[in-house]
Amino acid sequence: MTIYPLLTFLWSLFIVIAACTSDAYIFMFDQVVKFSFITDPTFSDLLITSDINPSNEFYLIQKTGHIISFGILYILHLLWMKRAGIAFISTCIFAAFSEVLQLYFNRNGRLFDVGIDIFGILLTFIICKFIVSNVLNTRIIHSK
Repeated sequence: MTIYPLLTFLWSLFIVIAACTSDAYIFMFDQVVKFSFITDPTFSDLLITSDINPSNEFYLIQKTGHIISFGILYILHLLWMKRAGIAFISTCIFAAFSEVLQLYFNRNGRLFDVGIDIFGILLTFIICKFIVSNVLNTRIIHSK
């Protein structure tokens, strides 16, 4: 039995908890988890871009967290599924799901953040491809 499905589930759960806790700052710095559920979110909030603030240090930390979190999730999906395309698509779908889910927990779900997540997934995909191709080329060269 492989451990990758379990690790993927646990990492996904961590992302959901981080995404849905009512205060990202307190979650990150004080490790406090609080939820505030709302039943009728405003889905048009997904389109808001006026809160993009790359000069804010906390904002940059959050977006770096998006890139790293979804890069790790892609690697876990890849190790579990053994197919890069399916791992890529399933991780992208989860990224979109997590942003929509935030709207139900009084958080700022944004399509822009889905783009940040997909950037992290794509960057990890490219790095994995590069590593695999170099390992294969090295093995082929050394086997001759």
